Amino acid sequence: MKKNQHLTVKGDVLDRGQLKWGALMLPEHVRMLREWQADEPSKHKPRLDEEELGLLQEEIGIAYQRQCMVEMRYWDDGPGAVSGTIASVGLSNQTIEISSGADVVRIAFADLLGVRMID
Repeated sequence: MKKNQHLTVKGDVLDRGQLKWGALMLPEHVRMLREWQADEPSKHKPRLDEEELGLLQEEIGIAYQRQCMVEMRYWDDGPGAVSGTIASVGLSNQTIEISSGADVVRIAFADLLGVRMID
């Protein structure tokens, strides 16, 4: 018996994935799928609602008071992250300074996506 090299097992179901449905795809469908993947939401800056902004503000306040390690997620022409302690919160210029070792990173309030306390 010859073994099918494209056959993969997912749970109890044998599935051939793209190989299975590739023959049913019209060129127009393939083009539309490629356009859809190119316009993926991860390439655009996510919008935070009021509740998420409030939670973000609360986490930053607690982390700044405790001077504990945080991981900040931000948007800079794509998602980014930096770990360190919050050195200062500038309300006049609306930036947060994070010190990680000898480096100091400035992040604008508008670019923040998330904060997570590490310790």
